[in-house]
Amino acid sequence: MISFTKHLIKKYLWRFVFHNKIYNSGPRKNKAFNSGLDTSPTFSNELLNIFTKDNEDGLLLNIFTKIGITNKYFIDIGSNDCINSNCANLSFHHNWSGTFIDGNSNILNRGKYIYQQYFKTIANKFSFIQEIVTTQNINNILNSANCPQQPDLLCIDLDGNDYHIWNAIDVISPRVVLAEVQVEKGNTEFVPLYSTHFELYEDNLPKGASPLSMVQLGNKKGYQLVAANYGGYNLFFVREDCMTNLEHLKFVM
Repeated sequence: MISFTKHLIKKYLWRFVFHNKIYNSGPRKNKAFNSGLDTSPTFSNELLNIFTKDNEDGLLLNIFTKIGITNKYFIDIGSNDCINSNCANLSFHHNWSGTFIDGNSNILNRGKYIYQQYFKTIANKFSFIQEIVTTQNINNILNSANCPQQPDLLCIDLDGNDYHIWNAIDVISPRVVLAEVQVEKGNTEFVPLYSTHFELYEDNLPKGASPLSMVQLGNKKGYQLVAANYGGYNLFFVREDCMTNLEHLKFVM
């Protein structure tokens, strides 16, 4: 009952719940942060968390300042409610468009409602796909979304199957990939067994591939590790042909 009440509050009182993120401090902090960015390989020491917790917002702006932007399009697999998303800051404050994919219809529809209310006549620049993502259906889902073949950003946050889903994707070639790992596994080769038993709500149990194994997958697919979030559980990869103004993050094996 409590979670359902919170869901309704976030959905219908979103202007109050997310006021600072969307209207007040969010735009101001983005402007100040952007003023300190440049195209050198060095990342800003400042942190930026508008919709994120561990500097994902800041790291994405750092990366795209250095490699440039092409279509301002993202694909967010495991998007939650599209507010608690690594792509929300790009949506609300940087004029991006994209596709949100999540298996939980309630929280996805909450996000869809908020985006429609805020963006109004241009809300159709976002797609909302309610689907349990598997290695068998992910490419069909991406094809049906009519997204660019080379979107600027792909985010994968699936609490376990992230490695397997990225490995299975072959119909798009994103310039930047953000993938969640099980940081507790550290410098070991570890890939969890692929699971078809999905949880619609997160818990505190560690899941996912080790950082080392995700880096190895990225290298195999033609990507270099360039950054990790403050907690080390989200890794940022850039496609090798886009690395001109970036240095890869050395991973000691």
